[in-house]
Amino acid sequence: MVVTTSFGYDGDGGLGDRLLAAVLRGEKTATSSLAVEYLSGEPLPRVGQRSELVDHAGRRHGVIETTRVRIIPLDEVGDDVARDEGEGFADATEWRRAHEAFWSETIEMIRADAGDPTWELRHSEPVVVEWFCLIDDQRSSRD
Repeated sequence: MVVTTSFGYDGDGGLGDRLLAAVLRGEKTATSSLAVEYLSGEPLPRVGQRSELVDHAGRRHGVIETTRVRIIPLDEVGDDVARDEGEGFADATEWRRAHEAFWSETIEMIRADAGDPTWELRHSEPVVVEWFCLIDDQRSSRD
């Protein structure tokens, strides 16, 4: 089974493309999602797992390897996560503010993944943080 990783979602205003570019520049070495989103059946990431890095059109851009996975309550996510996500967050407070806004905007998708139309974001919501490294960059083979 080929595992793929993409960022953002359809209609995200280019967010996924910006995050993909940050991975390829080496700025983004972590990503986070809500644990509840895995209730739809997608397996949690695991250390050593390799994933093809793809854009929304399905084009392959490289391979990443998961180096660490932690499940952290939302209100305990630290500055290390904020920094490693490579999106320019000054600290964990700024990271939380941006992510809470994002998850509020996508709440209907989260509720669908969870199979719970009443789900609400809590301060202690479990967040899956996956750290990774880029092990194969396909950009040079397309130049």
